[in-house]
Amino acid sequence: MADLTPEHQHFIAQAVEAGIYPNPEAALAEAVSLLQERDRLRRDIKAGMDQVAGGKFAPAAEVFRRLDSRLSELESQTDGTS
Repeated sequence: MADLTPEHQHFIAQAVEAGIYPNPEAALAEAVSLLQERDRLRRDIKAGMDQVAGGKFAPAAEVFRRLDSRLSELESQTDGTS
């Protein structure tokens, strides 16, 4: 396991003191979780870029039309249920 720099230790200590995290372990767990999410997003972006490079994509107008349609569906499902 790597040692934290004094700057990182200080940053975590301040976050704990401010009540953002209950303890240093929770702050580090959040950091690892964010790194994992960033890596997943990078993979997803690369996969999307590979699809575009291979000609597998939909025009933006079509994507927005589908999104608008799906939003309308969701809104009609929630009408009267609140």
